[in-house]
Amino acid sequence: MRNFIICVFLFILCGCAKKIEDGYLCRFLYFQTRDNANCFWVEVKEDRTMKVTFGDMTWDCQHAISSGKFPDEGITWEVIKKEDSIKIDLKAYKQLEVLSSDVIKKKSVNKFRISISWDGMGVVLFIKDHYYYVELGDYKDKAIKDFIKKLRELSPILIRGSVGSVLQEHF
Repeated sequence: MRNFIICVFLFILCGCAKKIEDGYLCRFLYFQTRDNANCFWVEVKEDRTMKVTFGDMTWDCQHAISSGKFPDEGITWEVIKKEDSIKIDLKAYKQLEVLSSDVIKKKSVNKFRISISWDGMGVVLFIKDHYYYVELGDYKDKAIKDFIKKLRELSPILIRGSVGSVLQEHF
């Protein structure tokens, strides 16, 4: 009986533990696959707060992500060049929710585990328990591209697009 009570207590305790992902609609990383510089990290919380960080990841972080493994400690930065946050208006947030539901209809994918080019633009996107590690030029999923486009429109920091591996003003 005592073992049963201990098991029930542990089950309740473990079941109530809050996951790191709780409270987020999505998290999004946009980076040059050949470099650790000029990376964008976007977090959108369920309270409609969007935080954008622009800077240079550490090389260890860049190598881990390029290998298809997101670091347990999250993004680590050598330099944060700019950081800003906004409260997304309700209408725009609802649009993001609809777009995110279109994305998570797709299975999670990690193309980086197979291979990654050294002249493209990498994307890591987390929506709930789904993840997408893709290069924009090679991955032609409309739902993901529409979702990223909306994130870029809402961002308080201009998230530049690329042609090849050169950062440009338009996506």
